[in-house]
Amino acid sequence: MFRSTAIATLCLLSLSVSGQDTLSYAEQLKALEEEMDSLSIFNLIDSLFSMESQSSSELNIRLSYTTNVTSAGRDYNISQSGVSPGISYYHKSGLYGDLAGFWNSGIEPSYNPTILSLGYLGNFKNKKWSYTLDGEKWFYNPKDSSDNPLSYSVGGSMSYDFKLGFASVDYSFLFGNETAHRIITNLTGTIRLGKWWVFKSISLYPSASMMAGNGDITQLRITRQQVSEERANRIERLTTFANLTEQQKQYLEFLIKRAHRNDRITLQTRIQLLNDLRTSSDLSEADQTALQQIVNEGYDVEELVDSNEFGILNYTFTIPLSLSTNRLNIFLSYTYSIPVQLPGEEFIEIDPIGYFGASISYRIPFK
Repeated sequence: MFRSTAIATLCLLSLSVSGQDTLSYAEQLKALEEEMDSLSIFNLIDSLFSMESQSSSELNIRLSYTTNVTSAGRDYNISQSGVSPGISYYHKSGLYGDLAGFWNSGIEPSYNPTILSLGYLGNFKNKKWSYTLDGEKWFYNPKDSSDNPLSYSVGGSMSYDFKLGFASVDYSFLFGNETAHRIITNLTGTIRLGKWWVFKSISLYPSASMMAGNGDITQLRITRQQVSEERANRIERLTTFANLTEQQKQYLEFLIKRAHRNDRITLQTRIQLLNDLRTSSDLSEADQTALQQIVNEGYDVEELVDSNEFGILNYTFTIPLSLSTNRLNIFLSYTYSIPVQLPGEEFIEIDPIGYFGASISYRIPFK
């Protein structure tokens, strides 16, 4: 059952999560905490398929560690490590249940969330093809005061075994206050290295995967607008007033007040003209030049525009080493992730990430 062990290694050792990409430091930590990319199902598959066959039921206890925590291949330049304990039960009928917890050094509270998974693993008539169907519920730490947007996940995967490895595709729909989609395609090979010491099987499972999905993008949109005729007239008036001498300004103030007393202008016009006259005294030559430039060329308007984009999120390459006894499994892995910018993320700096991981699991089979 090398196929399924390798599936697990792709995500078990990375503790991947997903989230927004244009966030403040605090928001980045929140995103890393709250949007899990169906990680628990990969942990579960690692536990279930590490056995030699599916002919018996099994209880599996595991603990995994990663030197970095990423979100859709991004780490937001935040240094953090993660630990995930878990326990799963597989029934020989194909039904399974899993309970996993997650501890992250870069968030508060550090332990968050706990994920409960239920699902089914089966084969088609052609035994080279297999599939999984699963659902998840995420229970957040009561001390977490943030508005967690995702609380549930449903999905499925399909895999094809061949002589040198396997290929698979996994789809997950995440929902709650918000929704998200994730598609992961994967190609994994197997290299058996034989036996050593107490380990009856030592293998390498080099793999490459691609994640596609949607993400919330906040863009700074800048548009050039022309000054209205009313504002252009006022700017022209201000620059004209600014070039008057002090004596001329005093005389103009007298004329404005007399025009109002004679009902030639309204009170509102009187107030505006006198205000502009006083404001013009504070205008430097540079201010006058800038105002005139606005009249001639217009001005920039900045606004934040939210959008939800779908595309390739990252490419991941993993080299995991598996050491197994009859009941004990140890995984050591190095993962190199290459994030891909979604439309609208061009101004965000995202760099490739490399990190190590380790996992140990113990299986208790039942007849």
